[in-house]
Amino acid sequence: MLGRIPFISLLLAIIHTSAGLLILIFSSWFIAACALVPANFNYMLPAVIIRGLALVRIGAGYGHMWLAHHDLLGRTTWLRSELFSRLKDKYLPTRAGDVERLATQTETLSSIWVGWVAHQASAVVLIVLSVAIVSSLALPGTQVMWMMALSWMLLTGWLVFYGLRIAQKQVQQETDFRFQSEHFLSSSSLWHMQLKEHQGKFPSAPDLRKVWRDHQRIESAGQWALWCMQGLSIVGLLMLFILNDNQGFHQPTSLIVPMLLLSITDWLGRPLTTAAHFGRYRKANEAVQLNEGEALPDVVGDEATHHIGLKDFQSAYLTKGMDAELPAKGLVILSGPSGCGKSSLLLALAGMTQSRGSLFFDGKPVKAGRRKNWIYVEQSPVILEATLKMNLAPNNRQLADDDAQQALSLVGLGYLTDLEAWLGKGGRRLSGGEARRLSLARTWLANPAVWLIDEPFEGLDQDNIEGVAHSLIAQSKTSLVIVATHVLPDVVHKESPVLIKM
Repeated sequence: MLGRIPFISLLLAIIHTSAGLLILIFSSWFIAACALVPANFNYMLPAVIIRGLALVRIGAGYGHMWLAHHDLLGRTTWLRSELFSRLKDKYLPTRAGDVERLATQTETLSSIWVGWVAHQASAVVLIVLSVAIVSSLALPGTQVMWMMALSWMLLTGWLVFYGLRIAQKQVQQETDFRFQSEHFLSSSSLWHMQLKEHQGKFPSAPDLRKVWRDHQRIESAGQWALWCMQGLSIVGLLMLFILNDNQGFHQPTSLIVPMLLLSITDWLGRPLTTAAHFGRYRKANEAVQLNEGEALPDVVGDEATHHIGLKDFQSAYLTKGMDAELPAKGLVILSGPSGCGKSSLLLALAGMTQSRGSLFFDGKPVKAGRRKNWIYVEQSPVILEATLKMNLAPNNRQLADDDAQQALSLVGLGYLTDLEAWLGKGGRRLSGGEARRLSLARTWLANPAVWLIDEPFEGLDQDNIEGVAHSLIAQSKTSLVIVATHVLPDVVHKESPVLIKM
């Protein structure tokens, strides 16, 4: 997709701007001709040509807008799909950075054809066209037009270089501001503890001024270049009259060069003001191509029929291994205080992190890795900004409404009857306990062979704790359910689960 150049859209952009320049040139000649030609001059033909060029300009402009924005949407879709494909089977250590790259950098990169290439290509064609017409007609001011063409090339080259230099610092400052903001907002509940120290002001608020300052520098550079071009055109206009000393201005075509110089900011203004933006596109391309994801362990398909053995098994981030024997089906409780490594062990068992030690299925050693049909249910589950139904089936598979309602009822969310209700911004916001129960409903619908659940009872009242516990007990009759928790409900304790203390 990115390798395909939108030739038709680019051609229409060039036709649009070229038609505008030809209208300017032809109208300049026509104005002068009307004052100098005899009474029998054919006024109709020039008027028809000008109107025809105007229609071409309008048609090419609308066509370019439609095709360019269609291409923009297509490129954005392709880039995001390609980014998702590259991040498959990888862990994202900095979600905020990847979301930023996905939302902003892909849009920036996708718009390079409509926002930069079309302007610069049109400018090249306009300069070549204007210089060629002036030179072929041997008009007064041919040297001035060549000087203006050279000036545009030098200014554009400087703007591109300047934009590349500023973009590097701008990207770094935007990254720093994003992570400062994330930390600042995450600690909002603790601001009151620092108010006295900062005399009632928000403590350590992130500063956006550096980001905007560099953004303004790029915009100002384009404006300065535009003013410089306008100043050069005025100097060129003065040189045109001084050097020619009133010679050669007796033809209607002599008005063409002065009109081109006076309106140079109209037909070269946009290319100059956007030239420095090339650095932003370059950095966007680097950010999209950069793969910050950490590869997850391979998926392995071994299954246990009778029991699962652990010998000195541990997460690569822990120093203490575990020896245990787990049933292939049933309820297993990992208990212990916060920070003892329960979550890390679940992640290692699920294959979401690297592990050490030995793993046995029915007494046979198996390779560690992501187990097929094992699902880890995290303590702080991801809730998509989407419908309730999409949250229950995030892989876009077909989900029957009856199955969805049954899953919600099993975890005490039966009151959520509108499956098309929007969750997140602009819709219903779930509490922490509701989010955990929704993730359990999502897991039930996935029907895994092994459930690895991290703190499912945290943040729930007693009735919901018992409801979730009953659901997990029922599930353990047909699956292996491993629960990491520091809260052990009485209903679970009565089931005499396999209890592993950490």
